[in-house]
Amino acid sequence: MANEKIIQDAKEKLLAAATRLFAEKGFAGVSIRQLGEAAGVNSAMISYYYGGKEGLYEAVLTTQYERLLGKFEAIADLKAPVEEKIRQYAEVIRLNHTAEQPLMARLIQGELTSPTACMEKVVRNYTSRIARIVSGIVQQGVEAGEFRQDIPPIFATLALAGMLNFYFILREATRAIVPIFSVGDAEFVEAALKIYLKGMGRD
Repeated sequence: MANEKIIQDAKEKLLAAATRLFAEKGFAGVSIRQLGEAAGVNSAMISYYYGGKEGLYEAVLTTQYERLLGKFEAIADLKAPVEEKIRQYAEVIRLNHTAEQPLMARLIQGELTSPTACMEKVVRNYTSRIARIVSGIVQQGVEAGEFRQDIPPIFATLALAGMLNFYFILREATRAIVPIFSVGDAEFVEAALKIYLKGMGRD
């Protein structure tokens, strides 16, 4: 049991340190030595536990996505009105960007600008799965007559994801350039939801 705890602690330290370093410097900008030093473990453990830097990077991205995917799956399974599911989806996005996994956006941006093997293996795979889940929720609204039927659910999904994620990814730059846009995160999400739900309402 003691050995298992030591192993788990070392793996968690490596994941935490790697998440921060990869978000700050990108995959190519981080060395094995830096990862080991930041985690406070022997860098040889990276190969032992994760099969190398590539494996550790994949574990970082996968961990971030798995946490998010699980929350969206739970929302989809709720016995609740579609509007409530959409609101919970938006709240998960807000918390993910601000409190729970604030480095995730930077990790994904790194893949978009300098893609690795994880773009196909992790980013596209998980993003597609999440899009299908949310699109399914929108489809429920269409079938229930709550949402308009002239917009394909996948388009409506992309519109909602774009409204929310774009704000959080660029909010600091936007606030610096256009101070009038310095609104609270929760206030923005509520306004975005009003716009979205009004636009998706029945004609």
